Amino acid sequence: MKIIFIAVDTLRADHLHCYGYKHLTSPNIDELAEQGLIFLNAYANGIPTTPAFTTIFTGLHSITHRVVSHGGDEFLSFAVPFLPEILRENGFRTCAVDNLYTIKPYFARGYEFYINPQSRSPHLIGADEINREAIGWLKSHYKEDFFLFIHYWDPHSPYLPPEKYRKMFYEGKDPFDPANTSMKRAERQLSYPFFKKWHYDLLGNPTDADYIIAQYDGEIRFVDEAVGELLNVVSELGIEEDVLIVLTSDHGENMTEHDFFFDHQGLYEPTVHIPLIVRYGSKFPNKRIETPVQHIDLMPTILEIAGVKGDFRFDGKSLLPLMSGEEGESEQRLIVSTECTWRAGISIRKGDWKLIKTIDQGLYVTPSKELFNLKKDPLEERNLYGIEKDRGDELELELCRWMDGMLGNRPDLIRVQAEKGLPAKLWVERVIKEMNLSWEQWVERQRYI
Repeated sequence: MKIIFIAVDTLRADHLHCYGYKHLTSPNIDELAEQGLIFLNAYANGIPTTPAFTTIFTGLHSITHRVVSHGGDEFLSFAVPFLPEILRENGFRTCAVDNLYTIKPYFARGYEFYINPQSRSPHLIGADEINREAIGWLKSHYKEDFFLFIHYWDPHSPYLPPEKYRKMFYEGKDPFDPANTSMKRAERQLSYPFFKKWHYDLLGNPTDADYIIAQYDGEIRFVDEAVGELLNVVSELGIEEDVLIVLTSDHGENMTEHDFFFDHQGLYEPTVHIPLIVRYGSKFPNKRIETPVQHIDLMPTILEIAGVKGDFRFDGKSLLPLMSGEEGESEQRLIVSTECTWRAGISIRKGDWKLIKTIDQGLYVTPSKELFNLKKDPLEERNLYGIEKDRGDELELELCRWMDGMLGNRPDLIRVQAEKGLPAKLWVERVIKEMNLSWEQWVERQRYI
């Protein structure tokens, strides 16, 4: 058996055409979805990058594997089984075309081959560079049983697609028109110095938020073409029927929703709702699956399909019965997501209802508790907490019981990290210091913008 696991960093589900997006951003990914299974309600359990990928490769929630933030000092225990390690021990050649190792060294665990394209900053390595390494390795090892992890970064900010994609989805006239005020709200935020330096300066500081969104969409189209090239090679090598292909993302991305501009914070749908597409030749029926699923389900699913057995503990469960049609669809499974980088919080979804509890606001201001009916309000614009009191109380109680069951006598590291200080605030403070301002001076300055 052969496995290709494709992670497109920072890819929100609803900007793919196969998930209903208005623009044709993803023709090759769409075709993959038509040939296989598309999960319409897949969720990241821990955001952003570090906790998300740790969850993907362990099948555990962040509060279980204890890596709750991106940029914090947490480290994954070697006692926790890691997917590539298990597969290598069971006869798979293992390869990653990736650079997560530079964030946390444990991400290289279990790989016989770890190919790290280091020509530029990780966020700036293009899908064409990734493909050059991945396809070269694939052509050398396609006759073997293998696990190949391919990590594309293109939709991550800063959004700098190749020239031909920059106007592909932009419907405005002048992205730098000084009369356009759609970026003014971003400039008033405490986090603005960090994002201006890293995101906006590299784009020439456009005034039109829609232009920046169009660059994000252009990055998706660029990486989609790389996915298409990869799939063509699989076909040319004659191994389509033997390859399990999984395509997903670590988390999504805010555009301007809830006053979060072009980054991945907040437990709203743009950030936690991620794509998940699976194809294994013609072994599964082609269908669209409504049942909510999660990152914690990926590792047990891959191991069961691969026939690998062991005494493993997972917070998730295998999706194989659901994929093969042996299990009927259900809408009542609990979906829990956490964050502890820009902000600290936890959300729980059950059926159409979702509760978000903020532990530390970080550099933003939102209600401490929010309740949404996702069926009636998919954009999460109407907070029903305090209005639908019984529903809110029910989800809060369910979340408390869930946390007690998961933590036992261990401390909640989300609260521990929040007490230490959220990693992202330190990033912003560093940039403000470069501006020769203190944090207090910056806060006072923003009051008058």
